Amino acid sequence: GALAVGSVGPATGEPPTGTVSVRSTNTEQRFVDVGRPGFSLGDAFVFTSRLTQHGERVGHTGVVCTIVSRAREESQCVGTAKIHGSQIAIQGLTAGEPQSFEFPITGGTGAYEGAQGTLVVTELPGDKEQLTFHFSS
Repeated sequence: GALAVGSVGPATGEPPTGTVSVRSTNTEQRFVDVGRPGFSLGDAFVFTSRLTQHGERVGHTGVVCTIVSRAREESQCVGTAKIHGSQIAIQGLTAGEPQSFEFPITGGTGAYEGAQGTLVVTELPGDKEQLTFHFSS
């Protein structure tokens, strides 16, 4: 199951520390084919997902991954997770379809203001992923 550990909250005025783990289930997705037909520069995969912890809905995501290299099958992804009304921003490169990959955490709002660290994404069956946010101070 997913769990949250560490200090996440605006009461301290400090950036979050510790780990937050949520299950992500895609709810809407579309491949946007621009330029020449098929996999080409500028094509994008756009999706949103429902986030849950212990089976309870805690938020959602919005992500856009744009193809930046055909040769490396690489995409630049920019995304936001909204959890309990606060946001966590991520951005980074990913190539191919790995079972697990990482993105830098680039910031946040509310309980996650000043956030930095690493998001680890682990693919699960059925359009699901485990998202583990590792916050560093």
